Amino acid sequence: MFKKIYIEISNLCNLNCHFCSNDGRLKRVMTAWEFKQIAPQIKMLTDYVYLHIKGEPLMHPELEAILDVCEKEKLQVNITTNGVLLNKKSDILFKKDCIRQVNISAHVLGEKLPITLDEYLMGMAKAVEFVKKNQRFYLSIRFWIDNKEIKEKVIDYLKRECNINIVEGTNEVAPNVFLSNDEEFVWPSLNNDFVSEKGTCHATKDHIGILSNGDVVPCCLDSCGIMTLGNCFEKSLIDIVNSERFNNIKNGFANKRIVEELCKHCSYRLRFK
Repeated sequence: MFKKIYIEISNLCNLNCHFCSNDGRLKRVMTAWEFKQIAPQIKMLTDYVYLHIKGEPLMHPELEAILDVCEKEKLQVNITTNGVLLNKKSDILFKKDCIRQVNISAHVLGEKLPITLDEYLMGMAKAVEFVKKNQRFYLSIRFWIDNKEIKEKVIDYLKRECNINIVEGTNEVAPNVFLSNDEEFVWPSLNNDFVSEKGTCHATKDHIGILSNGDVVPCCLDSCGIMTLGNCFEKSLIDIVNSERFNNIKNGFANKRIVEELCKHCSYRLRFK
């Protein structure tokens, strides 16, 4: 039914970036046991999981056990990391066949890091070298479009340490290794300016999200659970996505009509004109 399902295995993070900011939510880790209980239901709805909404997935104390569940259920995994723990945790990612793609949010280099710049770049280079050699998964190094100085610093390092020839305008800089640019966006909030009551979105159509406490949300940007449809630890995920509220949201998007109040205050969906 879905191209992917976002699963926030933890909303803890080792950074405090201006981009995400503290949303005041109770900090929680989804245990490997909890993940195992819902994994078969998830497999009925998609082949691809993204282990994040907010939080740093490499901080999860049972990350390897969660990836073992994904391998058992034949779920392909995408992980987005800020990169701080890549040096310490990359070996877990390197040995798992279920990993499809790792995204490194390199724009965090504009924030205060708990490690040195060299340590950070060493972790990134370690991942680049592994992917170049083994091509086991895709690696995407992401920058905000305005982070030109940060991007140049990373490119210079990778050229020097990983011996890759980066050509301006080329996204794939080595086999399965990509540089990606995107515009910084604003997380939707009821406190944001009203946008419109018309439009569409990919939410409910190609994805849903599951927060670390089990709350199911129709959109990967509903990080606070404003539009919680139900809790998958308490109710079948199938029943939740067949609910009247879910279908009202989905049918609204299909007819260019915005149903939920949070969506009326979301500017990200303007990308889907």
